[in-house]
Amino acid sequence: MSAKRWETDDEEDVVRMHESSWMTVSEYRREWDEMWSTFSGSFEDTTRIPPMRFTDKPEPGALPIATLQLFSMKLAAPRGRFQLPIDVFGVVAMRDAIDHNRNIVFQRTRDDCQTLTTEDPYFVLTGPTRAVMLIESDPVIIEVDLKLKGATESDDECLGFLVKPVVCFGMMYSHLLNYAYTCKHSTLELKLGHIISSVEATIFVRVTHGSWPDGLRGVFAAFTAGIYDKYTAGVFLDKRVISIGHERIVLLDFRGERLPVAGDGEVKLSRRVVSVETSGEVIVRAKALGGDKGAVEEVESSFSFKPLRVGSSVGVLEFSFCKMDFIVFPSRVFSERSRG
Repeated sequence: MSAKRWETDDEEDVVRMHESSWMTVSEYRREWDEMWSTFSGSFEDTTRIPPMRFTDKPEPGALPIATLQLFSMKLAAPRGRFQLPIDVFGVVAMRDAIDHNRNIVFQRTRDDCQTLTTEDPYFVLTGPTRAVMLIESDPVIIEVDLKLKGATESDDECLGFLVKPVVCFGMMYSHLLNYAYTCKHSTLELKLGHIISSVEATIFVRVTHGSWPDGLRGVFAAFTAGIYDKYTAGVFLDKRVISIGHERIVLLDFRGERLPVAGDGEVKLSRRVVSVETSGEVIVRAKALGGDKGAVEEVESSFSFKPLRVGSSVGVLEFSFCKMDFIVFPSRVFSERSRG
């Protein structure tokens, strides 16, 4: 299996050399066991570090740091006899230097597959569960173990099985990274963001007035803009940089009969953790789709994010049929004193 970057910049040759010499899954697992099992447990263990560690009590040693934001993952090209629609299950995770455990971004069992179609080939992501730290000396590892569901379990086949590093070198601006991982039966495309000097933002949405009509599809998404996005018309732009401000982070794509909401009004988001520059802002958008006339009602709330403050920030999403608050809790990502 091979990996390549879509865009071209001065980093590309270095990244390709690093990836071309990267180890197989079995080699990586053997090395991981030797280096990290004593401290991090089993290879299959998920990260035990929660989000919002430094929201209420930021430590002096917890600083803004570069992070890796996953925007989307797409099945770009099934090949051979595999044609969409297909049923997919398995695990996709990211590992960073904080604890080297799996930070799950996609996970489905065989009994709860996701059906990918030509109209919608995007995976429904459920993570990361905390921000992913990205440093030059220790790359983030993308781990993929995906299968295609067959008529019986013995008919299941491999869609993707790999470990690959994401390596980023010093840049002045947050920027987009497009990766394509190709194997015998498919190509997976990942849109990632290298977010400089960033913090973790954990988002909650709560219905405060009215209710979401049954049968009405809803899409909740976040966008994060940084300093580069604010000066897209300026003269100091770096042509190598692909802006992240237009990239959508889907928090919930609700297609069922009822909005997934708890008794206290909290909306059960699929994803809630995003990375934001210290000078950036968070924009939350929600769309109501469908209904008797197929109407679309879209609302947006945004505010200048103060990521180094203690406590939360609140915005409002107001439809004709209900009103919602969204609350953002900032937290610095890493502190050597509290590692693990």
